[in-house]
Amino acid sequence: MTTMPASTPTISQRTSVIVLVLAVVTIVGCWLIPAANVGDETGVTMALPDHVGTLEGYYEPVSQAELEILPPDTTFARKTYGSPFADRLDRILCSIVLSGREKRSIHRPERCLPGQGWSVLDSKVIDVPLDSGHPLKVTALLLSRPVTLSDGTSRQLQSYYLYWYVGRKVSTPYSFVRVMLTNWDLVVNRFNQRWAYVIVSKPITEGFEPDGKNAEQTLDELKYFIRESVPAYVDSEAPSVTDSTAAH
Repeated sequence: MTTMPASTPTISQRTSVIVLVLAVVTIVGCWLIPAANVGDETGVTMALPDHVGTLEGYYEPVSQAELEILPPDTTFARKTYGSPFADRLDRILCSIVLSGREKRSIHRPERCLPGQGWSVLDSKVIDVPLDSGHPLKVTALLLSRPVTLSDGTSRQLQSYYLYWYVGRKVSTPYSFVRVMLTNWDLVVNRFNQRWAYVIVSKPITEGFEPDGKNAEQTLDELKYFIRESVPAYVDSEAPSVTDSTAAH
């Protein structure tokens, strides 16, 4: 009678066992480790100023779509700024979205802007000098989308969209750095960082308004607005963290 040799586990079988063991270890680890605390301390004040320089602030409602999509513990602060006599197109939008326990409140705007009809023409990180002496690094997106004018003709409207993320005593223009710091706090400090997502944007009104500003003038205007307004709602002493200095 011939004895059949014992079968050797295949690579796929060994891989399945390893995956199963890692899954069990992860589940047990999550069960044993206490849940991370959601900190009350944030890097922003959720109240935008009534005036920035000579510009007057106007309350801007949060869209119903945002309220329905984002977690219920998401907090908003939003205003537009401009002269009382200026057209709405010539206003600056300033918006802060503060996350709660869930992190779905915060995301890269490049993911959702195309769904709003915008195309991203350019993306770069720029420095905005603050009165505190710290340069604030922000991501500057140059956007474009078609608009229909009152005479029925269609034109491309461009806009500058500046954004950055503010955490507890830190800020960054990079989404992946925000994710890295969040994971570090969760694993090492057992702390669930509440990040704020700050937006400052304005259309490029050259060709749309009698005294419209070109792209360079619009970007300079937004940088000036950030410098003047940031001390009112962000800890201006918080240094910006870049990809090369993302560490605690």
